[in-house]
Amino acid sequence: MKIVFTKMSDDEHAVRVIRTDGSEDSSVLNSRSFLRHDLAHFAVESELRIARGYWGSVAQGTALAGSNFSGSDIAKAESLAGPIQTLMRLEENEDKYLSLLERVLPEAATNDLAARIRDRVLKLLGHWKATPFGGDMEFEWDENIST
Repeated sequence: MKIVFTKMSDDEHAVRVIRTDGSEDSSVLNSRSFLRHDLAHFAVESELRIARGYWGSVAQGTALAGSNFSGSDIAKAESLAGPIQTLMRLEENEDKYLSLLERVLPEAATNDLAARIRDRVLKLLGHWKATPFGGDMEFEWDENIST
């Protein structure tokens, strides 16, 4: 699935997805409330290979703005994405990511995973900062992820 974030202003961005079946969905969101959170979901779900979190559910047809997320991994994804968006905002180091993993998901907590999530976060934020107003930031959701 292709994910496209469009920078509309400092306050708003649009998100559009193009699923592999050709269907599309889009939403305009408040960046302060949703940008870091959505990017945190992408980083966490990609690095932990969470198949049925937020982005995996959207890939399977759940509406972007839907409230009926029922993916089997949504609770795990949400328990990490919320705190990670705070780590992103505070520009925390790798140790803080590891501490979060140890607290929330101890069975998966490793220095390597903490580093990969933080690196992914930094790349996404850097890409977003380099995106001009009216410009798009595109990336792909790997639908072959399985947990």
